Amino acid sequence: MPQNISVVIIDSDTDSINNIVKSIKNLGNDVSIEGTATSFESGHELIHRKRPMAVIMEVAEDVSLSIQYICQILSKFPQISIFATSTDKTSETILKVMRAGATEYLLRPVSETDLTFALQKLGRLWLVKTSPGEQVGNVISVFSPKGGVGVTTLSINLATSIYEITMKPTILIDLDLNAGDVTTFLNMKASYTVSDVTANISRLDKSFLQGVIQKHSSGISVLAEPKKVEEGISISAGEIRKVLGLLKTMYDYIIIDTETLLDRTTTAIEMSDMVLLVFVMSLPSITNIQRYLKFFENKGFGMDRIRLVANRYLKKGDIKVEDAQKALNRPIYWSIPNEYDTAVSCLNRGVPLNVGASKSELNQNIKELAKTITSSIKSGRY
Repeated sequence: MPQNISVVIIDSDTDSINNIVKSIKNLGNDVSIEGTATSFESGHELIHRKRPMAVIMEVAEDVSLSIQYICQILSKFPQISIFATSTDKTSETILKVMRAGATEYLLRPVSETDLTFALQKLGRLWLVKTSPGEQVGNVISVFSPKGGVGVTTLSINLATSIYEITMKPTILIDLDLNAGDVTTFLNMKASYTVSDVTANISRLDKSFLQGVIQKHSSGISVLAEPKKVEEGISISAGEIRKVLGLLKTMYDYIIIDTETLLDRTTTAIEMSDMVLLVFVMSLPSITNIQRYLKFFENKGFGMDRIRLVANRYLKKGDIKVEDAQKALNRPIYWSIPNEYDTAVSCLNRGVPLNVGASKSELNQNIKELAKTITSSIKSGRY
C-alpha cells in the first residue's frame, strides 16, 4: 500500500466512526485520518481544509440526498475517491451511488478486510493530487438541449482557434457518447476513444492517457467519441469526472463537445469554468433554453459560468438579439453569423475553418470569441 493515504470520515453514527478509525489504525502509518465529522456540512468544510485522498462517507436513508452530497464533493474536488458505506444491499442503490462517482461501496458495519482492500486498491487507482505548482486547466463545455444547432462545429473551431491564439496545450473531447462525430468533422481515424479510457479506469494516469489521445494537424489534441453505441452507453458520470480531472492537469484548455443527455453532461458542466449554451434564433430553441436555464438554476449551478451563444444569427431575421435577451432575461454573450454553406463545406472536406475558410466572417467571428474567452481567463474574469 502506498504511504500517506489521507482520509476524512463522514458518518452520523459515532460507533461506526470509531469502528472505521480502529480498522485504519491497525494498518499502521500507511493511512492518516485527517478528521471525522457527523454531518455533511462539517465534513465538507473539513474536506475543503484538508484535501484528503479519500472520503469514507455514510449513505443515509435518504439515498438521493447522499448522492447529492457525493456529487457536491466531486464537482469541487474531482481528485478525491469516495468510499460509500451503507446497509442497503439493493443493486439499484449500489448502481445509483457508483454512477454518482463513488469509488467503493462498502456494506455496514464496515469490515476491516473490506476497508483494507479498498485502501490497497486506492493505491493502484489514478489519483489527481493538486499541488500549488501543478497546472490546472480551464474547462469550456459547449452544450445545447437539442442537436443540429452547431455545437460540434463551434466546439471544433473554438478549440483550433484557442490553440492558434495561445499556442498552449489544448484538447477537444467528444462527450457526445452515443452520436459523436468530431473525428468525422476532422477527417480523423481514431485508434482509441474515450471508451478505451473508461474501460481501463484502474490504469488511468497521464502516461496511459497520452497513449490514447491523438494529435490533429491543427495542433490540438483529440479524445475521440466511442466507435459503437453500446460502448458509449456503458460510460458513467463518475468515470467522466475522473478523466476530466486528470486532463485538467495536462492541458491549459479543455473543450468539451457535449451530448444532449443530461446525466453525463451535468458532470461536464459541473466541472466547467465556462459553459457555452448554444441556440438559434427561433421560438422553439429559445423556449428550450428557458427550460434549461431554470434547470441549471434549480440544480445550484453557478449561473455566472453560463454564456448564451446565438448561432446562425441573421441581422435581418424575425427575432433580434434584444428580443431573445428579454425572453431569456439574460444577456447574449456572443452571436455567430449564419454562414451555413461555409461550415458545411469545411465539414465535407474534414478541415476546421481556420484551414478551409480562414478569411470567412464565420472563422473571424469564432476567432474573436476565442480571444475574448482566453483574455477573460487570463484576467480571472470568466
